Amino acid sequence: MQQALNQLKPLLHPGDLVLRNGTDATSQATRKFNRRDTSFSHCGIIDVEKDTVWVYHAIGGSYNPSQALKKEPLDSFSKPGETDRIAIYRYRLTREEQQRLMAIVQEHYKNKLPFDLFFNFDTNDRMYCSEFVFKSVNKSMNGRLSPVIRKQTPPVYIAIDDLFLNEWTSLVQKINYNVLQ
Repeated sequence: MQQALNQLKPLLHPGDLVLRNGTDATSQATRKFNRRDTSFSHCGIIDVEKDTVWVYHAIGGSYNPSQALKKEPLDSFSKPGETDRIAIYRYRLTREEQQRLMAIVQEHYKNKLPFDLFFNFDTNDRMYCSEFVFKSVNKSMNGRLSPVIRKQTPPVYIAIDDLFLNEWTSLVQKINYNVLQ
């Protein structure tokens, strides 16, 4: 499994969407909020700094006692045993949009964006995982992802599958740990 992750890392770009499926009860419940594809329970945004692939992600509860936007290495984000699959999708971003996205993400991290325990899409002072990804990417793309929201009836929320089942993403790679064992 580590070999598969190591082979994936050179393919990654800052701004890529990373998805994982956790193996715990919280992840099982979270997947039910997806609209079409229930394969994944959590998401984040990739950054690459020198030789390290990082994941920025909004997570709360006992997983992240500080409740602040988390930055952790891809290896720990996608830890086998706690995760049984990951996928990387790439948004069609211009170079300028990619740079803007990473500036937005790093600003949220610097400001310690709190996790939104109430999953309220209408606020921007705290965000849940897919909301953080969606709002960051959408802002960098000057609103091109907004049709995802317009198709919804209240209450509006961004499901994890909304992030990758749209015209603006393409699959980079999926890794299913169960197949590798």
